[in-house]
Amino acid sequence: MRTPTRAAALVLAAVLATSLSACSSSDGSDGSASDAASEAAGVGWTPCDGITAAEVSRIAGEKLTMQTGTADSPRCAFLPKQKGDAAFEVSYVFYDGGLDAALDAMGSASDQLRSIDVDGATSARIAVRTKKNAAAVTGFVETEGLVQSVNAAQLAPYDEDDLVAVTKALLATLAAAAPDPSDA
Repeated sequence: MRTPTRAAALVLAAVLATSLSACSSSDGSDGSASDAASEAAGVGWTPCDGITAAEVSRIAGEKLTMQTGTADSPRCAFLPKQKGDAAFEVSYVFYDGGLDAALDAMGSASDQLRSIDVDGATSARIAVRTKKNAAAVTGFVETEGLVQSVNAAQLAPYDEDDLVAVTKALLATLAAAAPDPSDA
């Protein structure tokens, strides 16, 4: 049986996933950020327009490749080159109702998401889930009507504190690269 907290997190993830307009097609290379990402996905902007595999690799301290989808099935993922390293997926939704209001409306279901400080963000929240064999961290960052999320996962052995720190750093990077709402 699902708890209300897990169910609400799944609902929020589904909302973000169905609103996903991630990155462009890619061959999985280290590619650079460019407007080509948003053009290929058929949208005005994506998080991949402001972040590269090289930058995420530097933040994570591991070699990652950017893997993207197509206009029909957009995706923005940073996958490890070395077995056992962490993987990261980025998504977003334009939502002017505010992250805090959306989560507060979920009541106690949003309790697993704790507030964090992220430079340049209107609001940011993070949730951490660990089990013996894996760790998962989900973070949300809001900047002027744009809510971006990072899902991070790593199999055991993992360093929970490191995975949380990398996720927070990625949220800060996304907030800094967020477009002006009138440009998106």
